[in-house]
Amino acid sequence: MKKERNTIQKTLIKETVLNMCTHPTADQVYDAVKEKFSNIGRATVYRVLNDLAEKGEIYRVKVVDGPDRFDKTVFKHYHVKCVKCGRVADTCVPVVEGMEDVAEESSGFEIIGHEVGFTGICPECIANNN
Repeated sequence: MKKERNTIQKTLIKETVLNMCTHPTADQVYDAVKEKFSNIGRATVYRVLNDLAEKGEIYRVKVVDGPDRFDKTVFKHYHVKCVKCGRVADTCVPVVEGMEDVAEESSGFEIIGHEVGFTGICPECIANNN
């Protein structure tokens, strides 16, 4: 089995996501990491983010009509996206257990996961009459 290296780039990328509360895009993570480590390449950031998400160390938030976001919260939860500014935030809506089983039974598909996303207008946009 291939031993995984823990590089400074990987450490910086993971720490950056863990310290951001904004559900950043890969480009936002890249910009933040580049301030600390100017030699890092965009492809490295994308590759490491994908690897961290596949391993469950961070959570990939699939956003309709926008780039994926990355989240430090790795337990099952849902998100809401502001239709005005594009901000993505966690919701406190309980995850519906058993939904995947019902979908599998009714579709004949082998369900391997699901995403539920809400849309709305964030408090800042409401306050600014956006």
